[in-house]
Amino acid sequence: METLVAERAAEPQPAGLNGWLKHLAIVLAELDGQLSAELVLEILSYPQIERSRPRTHRASTHPVYLYDAWPRIHGLEALLMQGAVLPSEKTWKIVEPIIEHVRAHRWNSQESSLMSHVVGIVLFTDDPSAAIQRVRQLIEEKLLSMEGVRVLTKALGHSRCPDAVALLRELASDNVRVQYLGDDWVDAVAQFDSQEARDLLLSFVDPTLPPLSNELIRHHDGRLVRKLTGLAHRDAAVRQRMFDLAQENIPAAHALVLGKVLANLGTTDALLASLQLLRDGGAGGASYELHKNIEEAFVEQRPYPGSSNAVTMVPRSSNAIRSRLMEMVQNDPLRRRSAFALLNEIEKWRMWHGRPDGEPRSPTMETGFFWPPELEVGA
Repeated sequence: METLVAERAAEPQPAGLNGWLKHLAIVLAELDGQLSAELVLEILSYPQIERSRPRTHRASTHPVYLYDAWPRIHGLEALLMQGAVLPSEKTWKIVEPIIEHVRAHRWNSQESSLMSHVVGIVLFTDDPSAAIQRVRQLIEEKLLSMEGVRVLTKALGHSRCPDAVALLRELASDNVRVQYLGDDWVDAVAQFDSQEARDLLLSFVDPTLPPLSNELIRHHDGRLVRKLTGLAHRDAAVRQRMFDLAQENIPAAHALVLGKVLANLGTTDALLASLQLLRDGGAGGASYELHKNIEEAFVEQRPYPGSSNAVTMVPRSSNAIRSRLMEMVQNDPLRRRSAFALLNEIEKWRMWHGRPDGEPRSPTMETGFFWPPELEVGA
């Protein structure tokens, strides 16, 4: 390759060899990316011969087309895959013609897809903070498609650059764009272990933090719930903050996510805390996850001997939860009907699967209390 570069320099019209050398440079990057990075970058920065495409329709000029966009991208990506460190200034010099090309063809989806690869490269140079600032400008110019924003979101998470968290917040501030990010955004933020990143995730359960659009998790919040559950398992302070939030009158959107997180924690304390999020009329933290975990607290699924896909339903006692529900039925007008509905479910499980030894039918045997209780009509 060095010999070919020297021969090119001696040619009277060296630009004629640029395209051929770039394709060879991709192979060199794949074989020896780290040691040959400087040579590969030099070749990829060669300008292409300006060649016009055939004029179509009634265009007044012949459009100039960038034929070496993909060789530039593939060469840089090959260097990254081989662990080479890309110098920021040199990398931007190589991708700048691609950006100019996309500006001229911004309404051509095939050409705009080039930007998805560009942003996935520049974030991994030796100056990712400067790259993030440049990427902000590209977003403002609307040069990135929705798919490009998704690729950018994933790349920001893997970049591990502290400045990436601020850009992830900005991406989530657009109610239209954020609908297409979903799990990719949650995964990207969870890659960081900074307080700023944690606050981004916790803002979905803590109303005291700056809010983000609920469009991000309107239909798919499972990944967010799993990440918050893992965070609560690792950090006792976060877990205690969630327990404290359950005692407060937080908005329904926050309560719904928080209830799922507490249910997924799987401990009796977490389940007891999640019961505080219930509200009659469905405006609280009731969810399938909460119902399922309460069922698992009262009915154990034991693997059936000799079968990999069958279980035996065995009743087990959880008096702490029954007592809390009964207390809510007696003394909590905001949650009375919800608690009573869960107690009815528990009784159904007992009729279907039996009752543990020593468990009374009524959770409480106080004088003057009747089981089942009578609920006021319309309460």
